[in-house]
Amino acid sequence: MVIGLTNKRMLKNATFHTGCEKDRRGVSRRWLLAALVGSLLLTGCISSPKNKSSKLTIDSPSAWKSEAAKGNFEPQNWTKDFNDPQLIRIVEEALEHNYNLQAAASRLDSQIAGSRFAGSSIWPSLTGSGTGSRNKRSSASGIQQTPTSETFGLNARFNWELDIWGKVRNGYKGDLADIQSSQADYAAARLSIAGRVAQSWYSAIEAKQQFDLAERTQEALESSAVIVEENFKRGIARALDVRLVRANVASNRSTLETRLRNRDSSVRLLEVLLGRYPGNELKVATELPQISGPVPAGLPSELLLRRPDVISAERDLAATEQRKFETSKARIPSLNLSLSRGTSSRELEDIFDIIDRRVWNQSLNIGQTLFQGGRLKSNFKRAKANYETSLATYSNTVLTAFREVENALNNQSSYERDYELQKIAAEESAAAEQLAWEEYGRGLSTITTALDAVRRNITAQRALIQVSNQRVQSRIDLYLALGGGFDFEPTAEN
Repeated sequence: MVIGLTNKRMLKNATFHTGCEKDRRGVSRRWLLAALVGSLLLTGCISSPKNKSSKLTIDSPSAWKSEAAKGNFEPQNWTKDFNDPQLIRIVEEALEHNYNLQAAASRLDSQIAGSRFAGSSIWPSLTGSGTGSRNKRSSASGIQQTPTSETFGLNARFNWELDIWGKVRNGYKGDLADIQSSQADYAAARLSIAGRVAQSWYSAIEAKQQFDLAERTQEALESSAVIVEENFKRGIARALDVRLVRANVASNRSTLETRLRNRDSSVRLLEVLLGRYPGNELKVATELPQISGPVPAGLPSELLLRRPDVISAERDLAATEQRKFETSKARIPSLNLSLSRGTSSRELEDIFDIIDRRVWNQSLNIGQTLFQGGRLKSNFKRAKANYETSLATYSNTVLTAFREVENALNNQSSYERDYELQKIAAEESAAAEQLAWEEYGRGLSTITTALDAVRRNITAQRALIQVSNQRVQSRIDLYLALGGGFDFEPTAEN
């Protein structure tokens, strides 16, 4: 039902209002008041549903359960912690040239533009139009004709929904929260790309070290094979010794090919992250960085205000909450103020004469839908369900963030212990291999013992390289879990 009040007048010349006109305006105001009261009475039985918002039931602990260094977390300096200038350079390059990140930025721009359009509903609208017509009539016989008549007009219309109940503002706040969520998603994408670049960089270094180890092992095995074959020719070694050492040489050469493939593919992966052609041309460092002391993790409650994916989920929750409020207020009457003004003339040059030839219309409309087959109620239920979904998603995101930090903190101390143990194992295995070859040369042990010592040493050296990289990777995981940022933020150019 729409209850409206409209005044229309055609003024040929400027006039003064008489007492009768004032009386008519008073009647109009009384009609307007009656319309407002009537509309509100009609909707008294279908007022806005009660909003019983669920609340986040997760309590943030006062401190981390895993062992963590005391102090405030410094998110802007995490790439500097590795004391690796080349890492900083390639992270900057990826943040500027990575195509996935550029696509995420374009999606953000698109959503911001769309939300600006949606937010325009809180402002009045003003439209203008012009008309022109030319008419001529003739009789059925076509003999008698009337003179040609021309009419020109110029009109402007102003319209504004008066947001008394806050419904339009709720929609605008929902759109704004969507933008903020998308901005947080973009920040999360930047952090993810930086983390992947750092992890890929050090994985490429590990792959290179594993290849170099396989090369050194190959050279040592081939040298040992030459000695065994010479001993066999002199009758010192057995044919079995020759066969075993040759088998080890071939097996390690196969491993060398595997390490070569891993090294090259890791470099190509990194080049794609940097927005480069995967030509296996990037020069990779030879050493993994030395890890400094433990990272202060700050407080768990601070994580919720810093980590981008948590912020995004919270903004999604805020957006669905605003839309729940918006749909609940859709059952309350809406008020629209409209005003139109225009001119009409038979001469084109007179259409701008808004004083002598003006036509104006102003109205205040109160509208309320009485029956739509349950659509408004269904919209509210759907919005409420979306809110509950966002609340559950936010709760899960918070728990996931806490879990990742706790795991990263625990892994840091675990990999430190593992690294120290693997260093001992690598040192002892290298010494054992040397002793095994010395004893074999003096005839005190068999080739089987020597080759077994070789395999043990290779395994220990590989494990040391691997755990060294895992220690670095766990430090990166910790920075990502804590929501680390950058000193170099995006600019208008990039």
